[in-house]
Amino acid sequence: MMRVKENPADIGRCGCGRREYCDGSHGLTEEQWQALQAKERAEAEAAQTGGDAEPRFD
Repeated sequence: MMRVKENPADIGRCGCGRREYCDGSHGLTEEQWQALQAKERAEAEAAQTGGDAEPRFD
């Protein structure tokens, strides 16, 4: 079943629920997904602090 037929607002959205849009992350394993999220959090923190902070992995 294609969600787009039910709701045209769903065009471009991914059904896996990991993102609001489809970027292929549904193809990642859970381990790869967690690593990607950690990397994105570290990059966001670095951008907020001016880039000098070491990445922190919780």
